[in-house]
Amino acid sequence: MCFLLFVAAFAVRFFAADYGYFHGDERINEAAKVLAGQLVPGQHFYPPFINYLNAVALGLLFVVGKFAGWWAGTAEYRAQYFTDPTVFYVTARMVTALTGALLAPLFYGVARAVGVTRPLALAVGAIAVVFPLGVFMAHIAKGDTGLATALVAVFWVMLRRLQGGRGWDWSLGLAVVLALSFKHSAVFVLAPLALGVIVLLAVAEGVKTALVSFGRAMAVILLLWPVLNIGILLDLQNFLDYQKIQAVMSLQSDGQGAEAGLLVLLWRGMELIFGMNPVLTAVALLTPLLLAWPGGVLQRRVALGVIWVSLMIGTVMVAVMAGPRQPEHLWIANFAGFLLLDGLVLAGLAMNARQGARLVGAGLLAAALGLQVVGSAIVLWQAAAVPIQRSVGDYLAGTFGDRKVLTSMALVVPQRKEAQGFELARMERLAQKYQITLPEMAEERIIQKSAPGALFYVNMPGVMYGLEGVEDGKIDYEVKAHAWPLQPEEWQLEYWLEQGFSVFAVQDFDEYAYRSEPQMRQGFFQQMAQQCRRLQVFEPRKRLFLEREVVVFDCAAG
Repeated sequence: MCFLLFVAAFAVRFFAADYGYFHGDERINEAAKVLAGQLVPGQHFYPPFINYLNAVALGLLFVVGKFAGWWAGTAEYRAQYFTDPTVFYVTARMVTALTGALLAPLFYGVARAVGVTRPLALAVGAIAVVFPLGVFMAHIAKGDTGLATALVAVFWVMLRRLQGGRGWDWSLGLAVVLALSFKHSAVFVLAPLALGVIVLLAVAEGVKTALVSFGRAMAVILLLWPVLNIGILLDLQNFLDYQKIQAVMSLQSDGQGAEAGLLVLLWRGMELIFGMNPVLTAVALLTPLLLAWPGGVLQRRVALGVIWVSLMIGTVMVAVMAGPRQPEHLWIANFAGFLLLDGLVLAGLAMNARQGARLVGAGLLAAALGLQVVGSAIVLWQAAAVPIQRSVGDYLAGTFGDRKVLTSMALVVPQRKEAQGFELARMERLAQKYQITLPEMAEERIIQKSAPGALFYVNMPGVMYGLEGVEDGKIDYEVKAHAWPLQPEEWQLEYWLEQGFSVFAVQDFDEYAYRSEPQMRQGFFQQMAQQCRRLQVFEPRKRLFLEREVVVFDCAAG
């Protein structure tokens, strides 16, 4: 049964893995560098463990490709990465899909461990199979999906340990270190959970046994964490500098108060795709009451309550610190934990001694699963849809082959050598301004000669999510390459017109022009709307995958 659940979960997570775009958080280049012996990542926004996992997969890809005749050796393998890296991204997404698929058998295993019958345990596992946010995030090769699986693994091992298996201490330490290695934020749930486990063990087996068990788990953590995160230890100061940038990006500083983050969290939870859906959000909030419902037959209800309290403490803390800025990936692990408890309490109600409770539990479980299926179906439909990227590029190249284009959509048409030179000169200028050294650029990325029909297009300067409000003259962290603050001169239309740019392809124009801060960026796009002709609009088909409406403006005089 566990294997079938795993296969089903992997199938929906790996479906349409090549959905047409590369996500900015997918650090496939970092994994490729690991194969060349570079263990220190270029950026420290996430722990390097996911890079090492992906490097193993890329190594296996080389072996498979060599036997299949895709490349004769390492030179051709490397050349493929720079010619078309799609197979490398899909391979890393397979790793993410595999780790995410493990969530389903873990849900089933936990359900069986607390006394849920096989049919109902299968339904609990199915919640993980069609977890919409899990299905979506499995299409992006980053560590959040692994964190969700590792956190649920901690809960499963914890329950096995509480059943009297002292040999599970070592496994508990392993599960914890994996969670921390996928993402540091796991500590907000793991810290209160550790305290709860110690108390439970002390009550059941004595204080001495509890402390010995804790010591064993900590020994595993202290031994393995440096190994799995060696890139951090080899570059500790740089890691700490990046955490300052991460704090600016992630922590609220607008004085909206704790309630702002909590209200957004509640709204997030009720979302069909990026949340838990309204039914399961309500169940998550009522979990303590449902665990104590008369006639309940679930085992280890006190331990399940400890898990709920730990999840709630960690979730509320992060929501208060983050405020209203809560990207979808922020909650995948927390929501996975709540969904596990949701499935267990609903299965418990469906097994209740009272018929009325059984009917309510079965009905809510069926409704929740139905909503989960709908959410996952929407994710998969958009993943399989044809992206508009090629259409936008072909239109620009065919219509403005002799013009300079500034685009906020990444294009797949050939770029002229001079246009790349413009981008490289900008990066050098900013590196000198902030007195930093740019990471080395692979020679294969440098255009030596423009391809026939290449377009002079430059990618519009952007800013990392969370750094939009940082003013250039008021920076309280050490600027890192490609994490530049907004440059005021670049958000003046005249700046680009003076350098010969007259065509602008803008993603999500209305959002950036009229709603999204900062005002400097709003003014740039509003000026564009007033002074330029709107020529073409491309409607998005894959909004979940950051595809947005693209508007093309012609700003040539006359």
